[in-house]
Amino acid sequence: MKQLLTVSMIAVLASGCAHHNNVRPAEDGKHYANLTAETREKAGKEALDQANHYCTENGASQAYVINETITYMGSMPEQEYLKNRNLAEAVEVAGAGMSIFGGGHVDDVGTAMWIGGGIAEDSMGEPYQINLSFSCK
Repeated sequence: MKQLLTVSMIAVLASGCAHHNNVRPAEDGKHYANLTAETREKAGKEALDQANHYCTENGASQAYVINETITYMGSMPEQEYLKNRNLAEAVEVAGAGMSIFGGGHVDDVGTAMWIGGGIAEDSMGEPYQINLSFSCK
């Protein structure tokens, strides 16, 4: 069970391949990427990754950001969301450590924490919305 869970988590983390599903091209060369993510950092990284992928796939070397707007759209106050997300992430990481390195009943509790922390994180959704305008050069 422990090995299956570990392999599954690694597969999920490694499966993030480059794409540009959220890019909206425009004739005037000012393209847009609109998407949502769990954090401001992930929103910015994913939007820029998609913009760069779009540009390189269309013969340009990279994307140049014209404007970037990240908005928090969550149902709870942003500070509360960040506190809850950090807590869920800490439970998940502690559970993973207990699951992998613990023995006896400790690894079972760790696996439950690992899964529970991940579920808690996922249940909070992706409240950050980014609108990135860019051109390719």
